[in-house]
Amino acid sequence: MNTYSDANNFGQQTVLTIYAHADDEVLPAAGTLSLMSKAGWNVRCLILTDGSLSSSSIKGTRHQEAEEAGKIIGASYEFYALEECNFSTQAVIKVAEEAIGRWQPDLIITHAPQPEKYGHRDHEVCAIAVSNVATRKNIPLWYSAPPVFLRGFEPNFFVDITSVIEEKVAAIGCYESEINKAFMQLDAILVLSRFWARELGQKDGYFEAFEISRQWVDASFFAAIANTNKQVIN
Repeated sequence: MNTYSDANNFGQQTVLTIYAHADDEVLPAAGTLSLMSKAGWNVRCLILTDGSLSSSSIKGTRHQEAEEAGKIIGASYEFYALEECNFSTQAVIKVAEEAIGRWQPDLIITHAPQPEKYGHRDHEVCAIAVSNVATRKNIPLWYSAPPVFLRGFEPNFFVDITSVIEEKVAAIGCYESEINKAFMQLDAILVLSRFWARELGQKDGYFEAFEISRQWVDASFFAAIANTNKQVIN
């Protein structure tokens, strides 16, 4: 089995996440991003909107909350202010291309394409645009699991985040303005993470699920990291 030092050989690579709203990045992928950061990856999170149309009674804090989450998972952020529920695929393509030019990512992670009737309009537009750019630029691409309504999402890769489940919970907890939403609650976070474990036939542990659209994966990298420091919340 690979050791932790073996996994560190994957360092100095860059993962770029592109999501519509701040908190979209931590719900499906905080554990995986934390593992990457611990292994020396540059973790860059790009957020397209400012959350001004959030249903929360607390306004204007999403970017600050994201920065706090980033400190926990080892990520740096860049924010845009595209108009929620009204931005175009062309606008996202332009933003994504500019970010790729700056950061030269080895991997991109974004929303899974999902019909609007099952998900959020902004997520769907983001997914379509980012997929377009990743395909044209030949960059590996992963889709992360939707927080609710998993219809249309077909995961083919799972990351054991048991060793960093506390970091995931803490990162999501930074979004206090969104905490009243059902899928932000602790029990929902743990249940979904355990659900993905059950999908693999695992009795214990916590996992995150991804659909690999464009291939790039070395499962031994994640196994080496995840096995270094098991911490489980019961």
